[in-house]
Amino acid sequence: MIRPLIAALALVASTGTSAHNFWLQPENHTPDAGEDVLIEFKIGDAGAAANDWGLYWERIAAFRLHGPDGASDQQSAVRTTQAGVTGSAQLSVARPGSYVLAFESNPSRSDLEAERFNRYIENEGLTAIAAHRAATGSGDANGTELYARRAKTLLQVGDVITANVTRPIGQTLEIVPLQNPFALGEGDALDLQVFWRGSPLDGATLSIAPLDGTGGVETAMTSADGVVRVGAPGKTAMLYTVTWGVLAPNESRADYLTIFASLTVANPRSAEGTEAP
Repeated sequence: MIRPLIAALALVASTGTSAHNFWLQPENHTPDAGEDVLIEFKIGDAGAAANDWGLYWERIAAFRLHGPDGASDQQSAVRTTQAGVTGSAQLSVARPGSYVLAFESNPSRSDLEAERFNRYIENEGLTAIAAHRAATGSGDANGTELYARRAKTLLQVGDVITANVTRPIGQTLEIVPLQNPFALGEGDALDLQVFWRGSPLDGATLSIAPLDGTGGVETAMTSADGVVRVGAPGKTAMLYTVTWGVLAPNESRADYLTIFASLTVANPRSAEGTEAP
């Protein structure tokens, strides 16, 4: 059972978000049924520091829409980066309900000299990698990793609130809201649960920031249940991010595997309806 976390967790100010942050940014989180929605792929820091991500086909592992009726592939909605054109996606949803739009990237390889890698794993809260380097005395060696991105954004189509967005969709590293944010009022409590390979992740650092760059960045560590309690989003879109890395003993290309995960959501209007399973 998830225990109450308001007293157990303290949010603390952070000096800034990671340049590794990656997220899906819809132009509208609450479209009408059948309305076209532009989805931008962003990287960097929230606010003015956000950059467009180079969306090439070689980077796309999966792009799916998860709704009340199941999942559907959305790769046909993608327009990849070309000369002078930024990659994006445009889609519409016919049936009212709550939806998760999810993206997964193929892995890329990184090789950083020791000091820079050690600083990176400290800033990202990659405690498992830090512990391995300390235990093996490899802190003076370059750090090699395969890293990949997992991003989710929530869409509320029409006024019918459905419960499917509160269930995991099976990403390697995933942030799952335990209440449907579109059913909450601004300022209500929202529990976010972090999963790693299908199990709740203890001791991961979740970052919370408004996407317009105002209000700064807060961080909190997940409990043994993988949960952090935050305030429900309102009109301003919120960005939630978490990073986790582990040893990759069967991987010849790198010593570690790291996943960057994000969730974005805004609730600019009160959505009332009938909750469905």
